[in-house]
Amino acid sequence: MKIQITPRFLAPVVAAAVIVVAAVVPSVSRDADERSPETLDVDATTYTCPSGDGLSVLAGQVSPGDSVSARALPDDAEIADLENPAVWRAAGSAGEAVAVTQTGSGSGAAGFVAGNADGSGDGLVVAPCATRADDDWFTGLGAVDGHDSQLVIVNPGDGPAVVRLSAWGESGALAIAADDTITLDAGEVRRVAASDLAAAETTMAVRVQRLRGEATAQVLDAGSSDVRGSELMTASAAPAREVVVASADGEGARALLMTNPGEETANVRVSALGADNGTYVLEGLDDVPVEPGTVARVDLPSVDAPLLVSADQPVTATSRWQGENDLALGTSLTALEDRGALLPVVGDTRLTVASAGRAGQATVEGFDTEMNSLGEQTLDIPEGGSLAIGAGEVADGAAYLLVTGPGMYAQARYAEGDGIALAPVLAAPTAVLAPHVSWGGRWH
Repeated sequence: MKIQITPRFLAPVVAAAVIVVAAVVPSVSRDADERSPETLDVDATTYTCPSGDGLSVLAGQVSPGDSVSARALPDDAEIADLENPAVWRAAGSAGEAVAVTQTGSGSGAAGFVAGNADGSGDGLVVAPCATRADDDWFTGLGAVDGHDSQLVIVNPGDGPAVVRLSAWGESGALAIAADDTITLDAGEVRRVAASDLAAAETTMAVRVQRLRGEATAQVLDAGSSDVRGSELMTASAAPAREVVVASADGEGARALLMTNPGEETANVRVSALGADNGTYVLEGLDDVPVEPGTVARVDLPSVDAPLLVSADQPVTATSRWQGENDLALGTSLTALEDRGALLPVVGDTRLTVASAGRAGQATVEGFDTEMNSLGEQTLDIPEGGSLAIGAGEVADGAAYLLVTGPGMYAQARYAEGDGIALAPVLAAPTAVLAPHVSWGGRWH
């Protein structure tokens, strides 16, 4: 059975289903197979991409879709260059943000922002565009002269949207300077400087919770002093006791920024998912305390692998690499699934696939802009370790890569000149698991 589920309605549908199941437990069948979740194809996907000088939108999909609507917000102007769902395409930034809606059962539409952020740190940016912000976390914002991050909230929907903001700093929870609840009109793009939320914070975390309507969120992190360059930060998942975090190598300074929003001290161990040695604890980071309600910063040694952050209380984390003229931020990674994950090839592109537990395999396939396969590689990922491969090793001249590796984690590192960018590799929205619901003693 296939039904249409769009991102704007997915969470309410799943939540409602869970409530129904809980309400009828006494009368349901005990057959475990009958109660297994069902895989449903996603028929429509909406994402938004912040605009800026020097940045472009790259739009694509796992398989050809049926139709695409692309518009510049807030003016709602059509962007014809992005409206062919049978190829990978690009267009310059338009308006304050670009909103793309693509239909096609299981097409797996995804967008990316790429380019040099002229006038906003002037660094290399390559990042996934944002989907709906139900509960998004961003760690590592700055709210001082020379490092004033910008929270970009977009409402791509037809009605008003409401989000609530919370913030933490190195000394504790922060009181939002203005109203902590923001209402956005249909098509509105709101850019909020971190210093307008809480001034004079060198390291802070922000949580964005969607209360009503449609909203997406990302952070443009840029600086011109101690923090130099730019990065478009993808939201991390909610705090957890185990988090896999992307990490960049190369000459430069490194730090790990951790948020503990709870009421008890979190004792954290930081490990690397190494290519040669498997999982190993980083020197001096076997027991790092993060006080309740604070953001902590610790220096990192040079590590050419994703990080495993383990704690006895839920935390979220971001790694920061600072080069001479650019910065890279590594947010949390989510495990890949049976469906593919997409990443564009921009400059020198290197993919790293890691395992936080058992050994596994990943398949990486390169495609041109017409979605023709150019080559494929199979990677054997060691237990608790990682393996890196350059885009050129997969297929020469590829426009994008498709990665499949159930249970594995993946990050992409981009380099161009002295610019660097780090991005999570996320599963494409081709399908979703939905629980069965029951009424009258029958499952549906």
